[in-house]
Amino acid sequence: MLDVAVIGCGIVGANVAYLLSQHKLRAAVFEKENDVSMGTTRANSAIVHAGYDPEPGTAMARLNVRGSALTKEQCAAFDVKYRQIGSLVLAFSDEEMATVRRLYENGVANGVPGVRVLTREETLAMEPNLSEAVCGSLWAPSAGVISPWELTLALIETAVRNGTELHLEAPVTALRQENGHFTAETPKGVFEAKYVMNAAGVHCEEIAAMLGCADYTIQPNRGEYYLL
Repeated sequence: MLDVAVIGCGIVGANVAYLLSQHKLRAAVFEKENDVSMGTTRANSAIVHAGYDPEPGTAMARLNVRGSALTKEQCAAFDVKYRQIGSLVLAFSDEEMATVRRLYENGVANGVPGVRVLTREETLAMEPNLSEAVCGSLWAPSAGVISPWELTLALIETAVRNGTELHLEAPVTALRQENGHFTAETPKGVFEAKYVMNAAGVHCEEIAAMLGCADYTIQPNRGEYYLL
């Protein structure tokens, strides 16, 4: 009997596994792909956001700012590449400057360190290759960039060294709760666990539906980037 079964091994599942591995628990991670970090974790922008965008008072606002600081600490601990380059939100009109000021107020309320509004001159001094049409910007020095798959690998490798089981090519095809525990069916066998952590990313609603949570849905978004 497992103490905890973690479904999915992206950055969230790997982090959960790493934290669990610091305790005297029997934990296992089930990943449907043939390697870890094969979903959203490897296909995102790799930006560690500062936390000025979430609405103040929300869990996302609190966790974004705290997560930004913790990610920096984790990368240092695991020798994962991390660059705290900061971020600029650019405005090219008075209307866009109003948005910049609103984001600044969010950042202050959320506790984003060092966030401030820059004038046109200050913005161009910081980044002289910008368009001359820029009116100003929001500067958030705590933002950074990382290699998210490298951090995922470091976390799950450490968890495995600490005794966590990792099952690859092991999608959970059925999940039920009975007699005070969970039973998960996978191509690698049937496993029983006292608790289940659903870290299946954009497929987490499918896992939730197996336990009767049909009203839980997610709306995944995919962004597009231009390389200039």
